[in-house]
Order: sequence, then C-alpha cells, then structure tokens
Amino acid sequence: MEFVKFNKLWFLLILIAGIFSFLYLYYTLFPGNIPHDVYKYFSPAEIAKAQKYHKINRLIYISSFMAKALFLIWFTFGTGSLLFSRYTEKVSCGKYYLNVFLYFMALWLILRLISLPFSLINHFVQVEWGFSVQTMASWWSDYFKSILLDFIFSSIGVLLLFIFLNKWPITWWIAAFFFLTVVMFAQIYIYPNFIAPMFNKFTPIKDLKIINMVQEISRNAGIKIDKIQEMDASKRTTLANAYFYGFGSTSKIVLYDTLLKNYPDDEIKAVIAHEAGHWKENHVLKSLLIGTIGLFIGLYLLNIFIHSSITIHPNIKITPAVLSVIYLFILLINFDTNPIQNYISRQMEKQADLLSVEFLHSKEPVIKLQIDLAKRSLLDVSPPPFIEWFSYSHPSTMHRIELVEKAK
Repeated sequence: MEFVKFNKLWFLLILIAGIFSFLYLYYTLFPGNIPHDVYKYFSPAEIAKAQKYHKINRLIYISSFMAKALFLIWFTFGTGSLLFSRYTEKVSCGKYYLNVFLYFMALWLILRLISLPFSLINHFVQVEWGFSVQTMASWWSDYFKSILLDFIFSSIGVLLLFIFLNKWPITWWIAAFFFLTVVMFAQIYIYPNFIAPMFNKFTPIKDLKIINMVQEISRNAGIKIDKIQEMDASKRTTLANAYFYGFGSTSKIVLYDTLLKNYPDDEIKAVIAHEAGHWKENHVLKSLLIGTIGLFIGLYLLNIFIHSSITIHPNIKITPAVLSVIYLFILLINFDTNPIQNYISRQMEKQADLLSVEFLHSKEPVIKLQIDLAKRSLLDVSPPPFIEWFSYSHPSTMHRIELVEKAK
C-alpha cells in the first residue's frame, strides 16, 4: 500500500515544475539572438564571455534542483519514506519525538549530500572565472557554519511542527503561520546582529567623501540615512555589491569593500542612491508583508496537500514520514512560484532605479554604473525572456538602462 496518494494536486505541481525545468534548460542551451541595441554598450566578445559563464551557472542550478526533486519524488511516492520511518521508530525504541528527530536528521543529511557536489562545482567555477578568492579551507568553514545554523533552526522548526500537527491536525497551519510570521520579523534583528557577523566584519563608514555623498542623497530623498556600513566582502569575492536591510530603527545600507575600492565615486554614489530608494519606499517591510501573505497561502495549500495525500487518524500521532511530503511540497512550490516572487522583486528594483535618478538629478551615473557592473561581473545583459521572467530578481542590464533612459 502506498504511503502518499499521488493525486491531481501533486500531478499539477510536478507538471508545472517539469515544464519550467524544460524551458529553463532549453533557453540555457539555446539562448537565441542578442538584440542589436545591446552592441551599443557591449562588444560581441564581452557578450559571448558572459553567456558562457551564465550557461555554466544555470546548468548547475537546474541540475541541483532536478536532482533533489527526483529523489524526493521517488522517496515520497515510493515505499522508501514509510519504510525508513519504521526503521527510525525501531532505533528510537518507540520514543516518538526521538523518532521524528532521527528521521528529520537522516533526510536533512541526504538532501545536503545531494546538494554538496553542486555547491562545490559552483565554488570551483567562481574561482576559475576569477570571482572567488576563497581557499578551500575558508569555503569549508563557511559551509559548515551555514549547515550547522540550518540544522539547528530546522530541528527546532520540525519539532514544533510535529507538536502543532499532533495537537491541532486540522488547524495546525494557522498556528504555524503565526509562529513563522513572528520569526520572519524577528530575523530583521537577529540576522544583522548575530548571524551575519559570523561570516563577515561590518564597520561604520568613516570616509568623509562617502559620508558627504550619503548626506546629500539623504537630503534629496527626504529621509534620514544614519546607518551605513562597509562589509569585508573582499576576503571571499572580487564582485561588488550593496544592500539595504531592515525597517524603522533597524534600517541600514551595507556597501561591499570591493565596491568602495574598485569603483569610481560617481558610481558609488549611484549605488547609495539606489539603496536609498529601497529605504525611502520601505521595501524590506513591504517584502515582509507580502511574504506573510505568501506564507499564509503556502501553509494553507500544504495543509490541503497533506490531508489529500495522507490518512491522518484521530488520537494517533502522525508518522515522521510526512516530512518527505513537506520537503517535496516546499521544493516544488518555491520553484513553481519563482516567477511571482521575482516579478515582485523586479518591480521594487525598478522603483529604486528610478528614485536613484531623482535623488542624483542625473541619469548618466546610473547608466554608467549598470554598464560597469555588467562588464566587471559578467552579467548576462540581455538574457532570454523566459530566463529573466523566471529567475531574475533584478531586471536585466539592458532593461535597467532602457528604464533609466526613459526616466523624466
């Protein structure tokens, strides 16, 4: 007897993932022709080099996803999940929550081992292309710190999930929603103060030149930018970046030291103006609020999938094997909703780009920044429309340039 019923809901979820995977792979291998306008800013050699680099990265990404998806589909809809739960039950001597923990630990480890080769290949690619300066010792140190954190938080989450599932079999997802919403908002404080410093050093920017830029943009934007930090990204990468984080009193802008060391002043100022746009529009808070809506819908759907796929008996604790159902659902739903998540992100990035022009009173440094970033970072400046629609959290370089050029 099958443990999980393969119903129409699962068929639809897997079908969408299969179609998206095929299209992603197809357009990775056959990206099509480059629009003529691109050559106004980039040479054929620069475009070809960037396409080659991104083909490798995209193949790594889609291969990793497909490997995990195929394993979980086989494991969940076959007898493996149920048989393994019986084995962990024997090992735990009938202690329910020990059984849950052992099952989770084994499944978590298997999925980590599936992902590890792809993570290593990605690291080697970044080193080969000159974007990573990490030694293997440093890479492994980061890797073990990140998986340790993931294991700790996931373990707590799984144990709480099973408490909710057993206590409230029908409405567990509502309790989970409120708990995870609190966690989402709490991480705004926890991440910058406890997690990020485990990997990087953050120092307040003291360069008067940068401070003056921030003050000018702050005045133009009509906001008070009082927290701007430098991150020692150069110990890992040659790539430049920056980000805005938090909301209210936790708001801050973080600039990579690679940006401050390697880019001209007008482009640094354009980056700060862009991040000020995110600050002005409260994009982190808006993302969190949108995320809570997505979380509510996702948990509601997960509850439907669990109850339509598994027979849950009253007064009998749910089998730990339901974890494979949850892992598979999360993997597929995140993949299938990529276009929605990335569309929202791109709209916010467009808004920040337009605001940066307003704050700078000039288009030129914003356009110059996009061209320079694309050349130094080997960005795919005009990817296939499907690739951008499906996987780009930011508009492509050409779309950003076109947007800024049309700005008033």
